[in-house]
Amino acid sequence: MHRLYQRHGISRLPRTGDQQREQKPFKRYPMGYLHIDISDIRTGEGKAYLFVAVNRTSKFVHASYTGR
Repeated sequence: MHRLYQRHGISRLPRTGDQQREQKPFKRYPMGYLHIDISDIRTGEGKAYLFVAVNRTSKFVHASYTGR
């Protein structure tokens, strides 16, 4: 769907007036704070899992994919 919306130029909500987002600095986190996401994907062979971990301080990303 995203590619279809992009092709037709409607992938973003229209801005109303001259509204600009306020630029805020990123929140500071202590060393070792991780954000972890897990997603399951259904394929023709069965379920597969995608694990993503992001270190909020260094912005290091680790992704792992396991399929069956």
